[in-house]
Amino acid sequence: MHPAYPVDGTYAGESKTNWRCKECHGWDYQGRDGVYGRGKHATGIKGIQAMAGEDPGKIVAVLKDATHAYGPPMVDEDFQDLANFVSKGQVDMNRYIDRATKMARGHVSKRQDYYKSICAGCHSRDGHKLRTILPLGGVARDNPWETLHKILNGHPAEKMPALRVLNRQTLIDILAYIQNLPNGEILSSIVRGGRLYDNWRKELGQLFLSNAGPDYPANKRHPAYPITGKFSKKPLTHWRCKECHGWDYSGRDGVFSEGIHFTDIKGIQNRTGSGLGPIIAILKDDNHRYGNILSVQDFRDLANFVSAGQVDMNKYIDHMSGLAKGDRTKDKALYTTICASCHGLDGTLVINISPLGRTTRKNPQGALHKMINGHPGEAMPALRALGMETLTNILAYVQTLPAQR
Repeated sequence: MHPAYPVDGTYAGESKTNWRCKECHGWDYQGRDGVYGRGKHATGIKGIQAMAGEDPGKIVAVLKDATHAYGPPMVDEDFQDLANFVSKGQVDMNRYIDRATKMARGHVSKRQDYYKSICAGCHSRDGHKLRTILPLGGVARDNPWETLHKILNGHPAEKMPALRVLNRQTLIDILAYIQNLPNGEILSSIVRGGRLYDNWRKELGQLFLSNAGPDYPANKRHPAYPITGKFSKKPLTHWRCKECHGWDYSGRDGVFSEGIHFTDIKGIQNRTGSGLGPIIAILKDDNHRYGNILSVQDFRDLANFVSAGQVDMNKYIDHMSGLAKGDRTKDKALYTTICASCHGLDGTLVINISPLGRTTRKNPQGALHKMINGHPGEAMPALRALGMETLTNILAYVQTLPAQR
């Protein structure tokens, strides 16, 4: 832990976080007097604005003193660059961003061509392209100070250029434009999270992980999966969320309470309605260990599914018989128009899966999950928007299709 970081701080146990200059002094460089004056990033440490205009040599001495304790791997050039930024690179964030509203003091459309030419190549026109960050519009609205800092200076160790050389107001206008880009649609995030829950490897195109090597975490037994479990030697199977928590999300209390999928692990139903932060923290903990596997966007989508995407399978499927509680005649036309083009009118056209009539009777919860969220890594659409009554009717109809080819 950094020697100056408070022992009761939120990130006291995360050295990769608490050694970042911004973690104490803030993206607005004002520390306790700025945006980090309260909340999970609050440390009570002052900002660096008083050092603006100071001799860089004096700043280097501060960086090396006992309070800051920066040494190797930083070298003389690193110290000089960081000191030059502190002395000459800070900007008055309050001049350019309204702290109360978080909105940039810029013209939304005046510099949109700058974004569309300089930025859109990596971020796309709507700011959704990069999976390593959340949709850019939401990021800029939530934390405009960080966004402006990175517009000015670039992103560490990545290809994002520093645009400081451009006129300052031009940069503020770019930020204002970015703040008006759309958020990620919650529904699309939920259904993608449902596909990650089903099989994140397929959804991410990482099924075989041939380049990851034997030491890659997901090439080994999942730390929570029981060594006596049926699939303990098959990481392609037991690293799937559904393998422990079930297609009905009830784990040991649901369909997976017995048989080859039994693990004695509880379900995820108690996480319905939880905030994304706590869910993501669980996904990254020592019990789950997805921290080095999933991206920022992946975590957000999976957490959105866990929080807002689960359905009560017992409400739509009879637990004893496995039959859907729907009207098998009411929405047949939706199957024959939406589904039959791939699966065939009798559900036997896709040769690499069992006939739908057999699959939906054998595993109706898994079938309904895929109808709701789509199939990972494939063209099957997510039909959640049709509503659960309609989907249950379709499932009831599909269960009447032939079990054999």
